[in-house]
Formats: sequence, structure tokens, C-alpha cells
Amino acid sequence: MSQVKIITDSTADLPSELVEKFDVTVVPLTTTIDGVNYRDGVDLTPTQFYEKLAACKELPQTSQPAPQTLRDAYQKRLDMGQEVVAIHLSSGLSSTVAAADLVRDGYPADTPLRVIDSRAASMGEGMLVIKALELAAAGKSLDEIVAGVENYRKGLLSIFVVDTLTYLLKGGRVNKAQAVMGSLLNIKPVLQVYDDGKIYPLEKARGRKAALKRLVSLMEEQGRDLKGQPIGISHAVCLEDALWLKDTLIQQFSVGEVVIGEIGAVIGTHVGPGTLALFFHGEQIGNH
Repeated sequence: MSQVKIITDSTADLPSELVEKFDVTVVPLTTTIDGVNYRDGVDLTPTQFYEKLAACKELPQTSQPAPQTLRDAYQKRLDMGQEVVAIHLSSGLSSTVAAADLVRDGYPADTPLRVIDSRAASMGEGMLVIKALELAAAGKSLDEIVAGVENYRKGLLSIFVVDTLTYLLKGGRVNKAQAVMGSLLNIKPVLQVYDDGKIYPLEKARGRKAALKRLVSLMEEQGRDLKGQPIGISHAVCLEDALWLKDTLIQQFSVGEVVIGEIGAVIGTHVGPGTLALFFHGEQIGNH
């Protein structure tokens, strides 16, 4: 058993069986719905969240963990004599990394605690956690794991389809000009998280079926060495589409293990139900 332990947050949207199997600490972010605070993945399952989202009067508010909550999670592992790699939601989308860095800076310099900005969200963040777990299982040192994860992060691409830009616009993740492209009849926006960890509209597809097929062709265009490559998929209450995507990628590209995560309350607040996201290694095409 490695003495390096991985800590992440609930926006990694990792499958619970993986979290339990590898003893990953998951720090929940908070979603506030109609004045009530819910810890992501603790007080609310994704299914319960989307039911509440459909019924709530105003868009829920999301907030990063308090620095003390992060410190408690890190300290628990350190007290057990373990070393810690903490991988958190993109600094381009949240202040979670800033809070984690603040906590890290409060420790002596020789404390075996490292913070990594995933520059990703959902299973993009989750794929970095999985890479860190692999490196830890291989007996790599704390700094070797950090270097390996940061190297893996370089080519990790995140492309996703939303049913509507309403949630990204309301949450301030895209501006009104960017949202216009999604306002036309049955236009499904295709978006990408770029290497600055922020979301940018990539293009638009007419109808959901075309949008899902476009995810596959974008992976074909941007992906590199896809055969045997581990792939991440996450979905917001559209498991059937996620399974279709998984089968298609295996058939067309002979990809390796495909991990499917369910988009929880915090990411779900900003992207909405029906979102399907794909995470793979390759080379980004075009500039934002």
C-alpha cells in the first residue's frame, strides 16, 4: 500500500466504487438551492439534484469548500503518516485551488502535501485523480506523482455537449454573445475546456443526435494514439447517451478502459441536464 494518498473534490464526479476501492478522500463543494445548503454527493445524489433543479425558482448557487474544510481533510491524512496529493477543480472555473494553495502555504515547507490545479472539471479532473492513483500504486514518490500528473494534464482534452447554454450563461461561465449561438431552434452547443482551464464555445450542431456524433468526430480529429487509451465520459442524467458514446469509441477507435462518471450538483448547476462530456488525450485544434 502506497503511503501517498490522493485527495480531490466532489466536482471530479468519480464513480463511488472507484473512490471506495482506492480510498480517495473527496471534499464536497456546496450547492445552495432555494436557501438550503447541500454538500455535493453527500446530502444530494445527482438524480435528486436534477429534480430540484427543474423545480427551483432561481439558479442554485455553488461555493468552494472553506479553507478549514480542506485543511481538515489534508490534516487527517497527514496525521496518519501519509503524504498527500490534492487535485482540485480548475482555477479557471472556481476558487477551490486558491483556497487549497492558501491552506498549503500555512504548513511548513517540508510538509508532504502538494496541490495540483486540474485545469479541468468533472471526469477531466477525475482522469487526473486516476493517473495519480496509478502512479501511487506503482510506488512513485510524492514529487514523481505530481510531475506525472502534470505531464498527463498537458494533452488532456475536454469536449462536451450541453442541451442549452441557459445554465452556463446564468452562472456567468459564458457571456451573452457566446450564448447567442445556442438560442437558435434546436441548436446544441459543443464546448471545450481549453488549457487555461476555462470554457469556450467550439461550434454548434443541429439537433442532439448530430451533436453526439460530433463528439466522436472531434475526438477523431483531435485525439492522438487512441488505441488502448483510457477515456473519461461524464453525463448529466443521460446514461443511455454515455453508454452509446462508450460503445462507439470502443468500436471505432479500440480505446482502453472507459470510466463513466455522473455529473453532480455543482457542475450540473452550470451545465444543466442532458450534458455529455468526453475526456481524452490529443492535440487541441483552433484557438479560443
